[in-house]
Amino acid sequence: MSLSSFLTSTKNQELYPSNRQRDIAFMERFPRCNSLLHYFAHRILGTHEGVGNAVENCRIVASRNPPDFEYEGAFRSWVARILIDEALAILRQRNAALTEPSK
Repeated sequence: MSLSSFLTSTKNQELYPSNRQRDIAFMERFPRCNSLLHYFAHRILGTHEGVGNAVENCRIVASRNPPDFEYEGAFRSWVARILIDEALAILRQRNAALTEPSK
């Protein structure tokens, strides 16, 4: 079976919705995770500084290729993991800036 016939079969169209449908589902689900993401970012960063950047970076990374999760909990876990990675990257940048010798 060729790839094009695989993707155009009715059964597989149900399993793999179009990118547009996936994007719409992402845009509906992401705002529902907003308070959770802000909470995680604040707990990791320790201050309000950088929380908005971490959440925005998370949204950008997650929106590049959102998977199609059937359950809300799986989506929230996936987005939370991305947020944690982004918040830790901000922390590393902060620590690097603090340890650089001044000129």
